[in-house]
Amino acid sequence: MKSQTWIPILGKAGTQTEAGMTLVQFLILVAVTAVFAVLCIPPWLEDRRVSQADVDVEVIAEAIQKYHKHTNQYPKTLLDLVENPGIEGWRYPYLEQVPQTPWRGEYDLLPEIYKVCVGKDNTNVPGKYRLGGISEISRVYLEGKEAIRYWWRTE
Repeated sequence: MKSQTWIPILGKAGTQTEAGMTLVQFLILVAVTAVFAVLCIPPWLEDRRVSQADVDVEVIAEAIQKYHKHTNQYPKTLLDLVENPGIEGWRYPYLEQVPQTPWRGEYDLLPEIYKVCVGKDNTNVPGKYRLGGISEISRVYLEGKEAIRYWWRTE
């Protein structure tokens, strides 16, 4: 068995070089990573909340449509989707529970305009996502051609 000879890595002037980072380089790397995280995480969290609210509203609207198909009427409150309101044709809980918004608020059911949405009064939700906001999170649960009339209504 031959013995191995290790040759040190030589720098420019024939001196040995050291691999690795100094403490200052490491601290700079940590600082850059922290700045990157501070700039990137809040928008990502906001996108995640908006996506979750959008999915919640869609699920609630689908549950309302099933409720209507079975009972021939629309629910008066969101709790009617969870607990039997004593209406003929009600088959089962259409939702396990009424979800909260990702901002810890409640969704609103507006029967007069056939809409489920993040309500105007929910102060935890940024204004642009509330009813009437520029990026309103809502769904019209009325089916058919007549539903188009209610998409842009807020009252």
